[in-house]
Amino acid sequence: GDTGAVAIGSGLGKLEQLQQITMKFNDTQVGDPGAVAIGSGLGKLEQLQQITMNFNGTKVGGEGAVSIGSGVGNLKQLQKVQMYFHGTAVGDAGAAAIGSGLGKLKQLQQIEMNFANTNVGDTGAVAIGSGLGNLKKLQQITMSWNGTQVGDAGAVAIGSGLEKLKQLQQIMMYFERTQVGDAGAVAIGSGLEKLEQLQQ
Repeated sequence: GDTGAVAIGSGLGKLEQLQQITMKFNDTQVGDPGAVAIGSGLGKLEQLQQITMNFNGTKVGGEGAVSIGSGVGNLKQLQKVQMYFHGTAVGDAGAAAIGSGLGKLKQLQQIEMNFANTNVGDTGAVAIGSGLGNLKKLQQITMSWNGTQVGDAGAVAIGSGLEKLKQLQQIMMYFERTQVGDAGAVAIGSGLEKLEQLQQ
């Protein structure tokens, strides 16, 4: 639960030479206090190049996701990010903070994110789209928005961000059981058409 996660977060902050980390808390009782501590600890690991965090099915909400987004934004050497929040309540505030943090990671080459079955809507998706547009070295992206409240406004912002990623070679985006309609789908399609390096 949170007590263990808080201890992990505290210890993390002391591992300043760490380059790669995987943390899996899926289907545990970890909530915002634990995630806040982990976000705080992560923000001190300035040598980190790869990070995998799995919070699927946890109690993590907006406050925890905001801390993680803020912490990740400090990690300027990151090249690969995998974050999974399936079935949590991270909400728009959490997704927006993650989008803002990601947008600072100019070395990022690969992103995998899962917001499926969360309470994220257009506000969060717009922030993610805005952040994505800054990642000029990005080559691979996988994102699941299945079962969220994301609609056309969010999809349009994501499409706008995607079209700036001239190095992108591989993309997988999932919008099943969302509010995305024709306008959002057209915007994403239009963005993808401009990516000459795209292979898949």
